[in-house]
Amino acid sequence: MENVILTNMCMVEDVVNNKVLVLNRAKGNWRGIVFPGGHVEQGESIIDSTIREIKEETGLTIKNLKACGIKNWYDEDKNLRYIVFQFKTSDFEGDLIESTHEGEVFWTDKDNIRNLTSPKGFEMNLEVILNDDINECYIIKNEEKTEWQYHLK
Repeated sequence: MENVILTNMCMVEDVVNNKVLVLNRAKGNWRGIVFPGGHVEQGESIIDSTIREIKEETGLTIKNLKACGIKNWYDEDKNLRYIVFQFKTSDFEGDLIESTHEGEVFWTDKDNIRNLTSPKGFEMNLEVILNDDINECYIIKNEEKTEWQYHLK
């Protein structure tokens, strides 16, 4: 049986100002502009983990999350599946923390998100979150090749 890592990511949107909240990750091997999120803890629900991670990384309390789909990959060499449950919401409150142990947090124009410096693979997260016709990005990875595909709703 494969090993599984469960994570989440959420696009928090200020629809009035056409802004989205981003995190400039400064640690780990996935550095650059991303939406906030993190790992699901043992026994924790996916939604609760997303709400907790957004609070920890941004200071904001979110609710009314809309599931957008998943990005997941299977690493054949490690027998590992990594699943990212992706959400979006425009329902938030609280005071923004501008910097955490993860990096700098800030609002940016939604229309400019694709032009920012993001880690390799984040564009796949964007496709699932921003495109209502896509609900999954699946990647198969091994030493010889990496294949990816989108699944339509």
